[in-house]
Amino acid sequence: MTDKLNWQGFRSSHKLPSSKKEYKSLMWNAYKEDDRVAYKDAAERAEFEIPEEVKGWLEGPKTELQKLKEEKPVEDVPTEEKPPKEKPPKKKSVKAKTPEEPTNDLYLEYAQIERKLHRFPHAYDAKQKREMNERLVEIANETRPSNYKCTPTDGWQIWFGPTQACLLINTTRHIAFTCSRSWWTKRYLNARYVHNQLVNDVKQIDRMRAEYEIRKKLVKRAPLPDVEIMVPTTAADYVMRG
Repeated sequence: MTDKLNWQGFRSSHKLPSSKKEYKSLMWNAYKEDDRVAYKDAAERAEFEIPEEVKGWLEGPKTELQKLKEEKPVEDVPTEEKPPKEKPPKKKSVKAKTPEEPTNDLYLEYAQIERKLHRFPHAYDAKQKREMNERLVEIANETRPSNYKCTPTDGWQIWFGPTQACLLINTTRHIAFTCSRSWWTKRYLNARYVHNQLVNDVKQIDRMRAEYEIRKKLVKRAPLPDVEIMVPTTAADYVMRG
């Protein structure tokens, strides 16, 4: 298991300009909480090259299969050959598959596709955009609770802290999503029926996020607009809902 860095070691290996201090804080908090997706996302937004000191941590613990592959084969000891005995073939047992937890790779892929579509909409033709949006829907279906269904009348809260990290909560369905302050500002700055909560302690948002994760009510990505979040953002939308 890779030894984790303390704050001094982390700070010396993560030298960012003063204009990007908030990203260093995001990466440190993610590093402490073993949140590899949040760490990679903050590093990408800061355009920071991940140092060697944390690459082992990012790769995560090795699986039993990887450990077996790395083990050296035991040398065969020459023995007296005997004629092989025929044995009836054994039937292979089929194990029932159990639902798996969403992987961090899916959350990261979702964030990257959404960022590309939002920042560079003219870089892709209609077919590419359609395929990218279809992939977003696929990932959303795989990573949200199976019983989650949003409606236009659901209640919402968004918690802002001193960093970019925010917690967006559907108070009707009791499901929380993670997003950044910039993501919310670009898409839902003028949204109605959303209660804004401001806190000065980043640990409070971390604690709330951990509570939702323990209850398996946390989706570690931003919600899919018009599918997983429905709030009026224009005067026309407000009139229709009202």
